[in-house]
Amino acid sequence: MGITLKTHKMLWGRSGNKCAICKTDLAEDISESDDYSILGEEAHIVAKEENGPRGKSSLSYEQRDKYSNLLLLCQKHHKIIDDHEDQYSVDKLLEIKEDHIKWVKSSLKPDEEKQKDDEIYATYVEEFIKMADIDNWDDWSSYVLSSGHPQIFKDQFENLHKLNEYLLSRIWPKRYQDLEFSFHNFRLVLNDFLRVLSKHLDMLDNERYCTKRFYKSKNEDLLQEEYDLLLKKYNYHVNLVEDLMCELTRSANFVIVNIKYYLSSSFRIKEGLLLITTGPGIDLRWTTIRLEYASKSLDDIQYKGLKNFMTSREDVFHFGSGVSEDYFWGEWRQ
Repeated sequence: MGITLKTHKMLWGRSGNKCAICKTDLAEDISESDDYSILGEEAHIVAKEENGPRGKSSLSYEQRDKYSNLLLLCQKHHKIIDDHEDQYSVDKLLEIKEDHIKWVKSSLKPDEEKQKDDEIYATYVEEFIKMADIDNWDDWSSYVLSSGHPQIFKDQFENLHKLNEYLLSRIWPKRYQDLEFSFHNFRLVLNDFLRVLSKHLDMLDNERYCTKRFYKSKNEDLLQEEYDLLLKKYNYHVNLVEDLMCELTRSANFVIVNIKYYLSSSFRIKEGLLLITTGPGIDLRWTTIRLEYASKSLDDIQYKGLKNFMTSREDVFHFGSGVSEDYFWGEWRQ
């Protein structure tokens, strides 16, 4: 899995963004040419691999990427401790780390409340990444968007329900209002996506749900006009599910943008924003699409409920259009 955002925030924040040996400032940097660089390195005390410096250890592979096994260093001192393993034992490096953190607290007097809040946000981000399966977003969403017959893996469907409840129950630090807004907005879209998707969902096999083709009635006496009406309703439903999947992607990308701005400018620097793949089309080709909000206004971005979305979706990339009263059953929890 690698070093998580929470671990990253803990290491950099508690180290005062300085090398634990020479105290050089190691702040992340984006140059005027937009070339991203990290001036510090998250060094492993026990190497990530067993054949690395100080690598012979009972620590598991996962434990080696935890905060307790990491030391923030400049490039020079990272190389020195790895080249001179005999001088920089595990105990020696742990002592250097402990002394450095004490020095940061006494000399720099960091904002400990901000550090605490950042670590809380990072914890929420990690759950968001895991339960929404952010790293495989294009893969699982392609089943929702494929061939006019939305499908979703059972595990993913259940995890999205868990994420909906998780975000609803969070105690937010209220430090970064825009970041919290983005999570709240994502959850509102997610809630409607799950509700609409569930309306005509059936088991395909032990691993997947699929949208029931309810226009295929078992009633042999079904009139053509009745069949046409059911087919029209089916196509409307499929398009609405697909459009909500698109809106969910926009809202997730807005969360990512705010994570990068408020918590870590290096977040998803390699992966970038989430993409979706639709198809195959009439030409049997698949299309990859990047979806973002066009406006920076929070009022424009804010998800205003399903009925409003049914009409406003025509202003962005969409599959369907129109409003259907079939989807307004009772008061939905928002």
